[in-house]
Amino acid sequence: MKLHHLRTQLRYARSFQAALLVGGLAVIGLWGCGKDNVAAPHRVPLTLEAQGSGAPTQRFSTAAMLSAASAQDTIPVTFTRALITVRDIRFVLPEGEDRADTLGLGDNDSTDAEGSDTGGQVRFHGPFVIDLLAGDAQSLGTQMVPAGVYSMIMGHLQALAAGGPLATQYPDLVGATILLEGDIAGAGGGHFVYTARIDDEFIIHGSFNVTGDKPVTTFLVFDLSKLLMDRDGHFLDPRNLDNDQAIRQAIRHAIKMGVDRNRDGEPDDELSVAD
Repeated sequence: MKLHHLRTQLRYARSFQAALLVGGLAVIGLWGCGKDNVAAPHRVPLTLEAQGSGAPTQRFSTAAMLSAASAQDTIPVTFTRALITVRDIRFVLPEGEDRADTLGLGDNDSTDAEGSDTGGQVRFHGPFVIDLLAGDAQSLGTQMVPAGVYSMIMGHLQALAAGGPLATQYPDLVGATILLEGDIAGAGGGHFVYTARIDDEFIIHGSFNVTGDKPVTTFLVFDLSKLLMDRDGHFLDPRNLDNDQAIRQAIRHAIKMGVDRNRDGEPDDELSVAD
């Protein structure tokens, strides 16, 4: 009787182990099926292009307009070179805003991988040197990005480092973020070369719709008419060292962004301006 009872218990134990094994495999199978059935985020080809806007010759108002109110009281400035270095550009979905604000875009940024879209962000990783007088838009790359309405675009201006093909192509820009060269007409005018090291982020808030199945192009635009203009619209002479900080601020606020969804080569809506 004891031997029979022992054999019966052993059969029950084996049956129980088998049941556990089958149940475990079923759970794994269901989990695997569920994992396979989770739809991957829909992605859209996004191309980022950069360019300068406006003619090389700009007319800047002088402070004398405050008293004379004369439409003729302007200073013609002709740019012969205008180069700027951008370290990276990020497109941020609403759920990624808190993370973007926390990380910022400083040197300790931990998401340097090109094409990273963790945390609701997609990054175009540079550095990029943009010729603002080139006329045509310059492509900064194309990525497959999650479809959605991006609410923020963040970027970082940074000096061009020595070494590499960009430094060889633009030797005068090494160690600086921007190089402006040109001529100021009229009395007291003359030639100028302005360079500055600007390590600063810029943020553009808006509604940047990247949806559907067709490729989308975004434009990063630098307004030449704003580069040497203060917030009141007056000329900032780049030869005057006292204007350096104001020019740096003007450069940062001359950055705009727009989206071309209908593929006509132009932004569909009014350009959003950096804060």
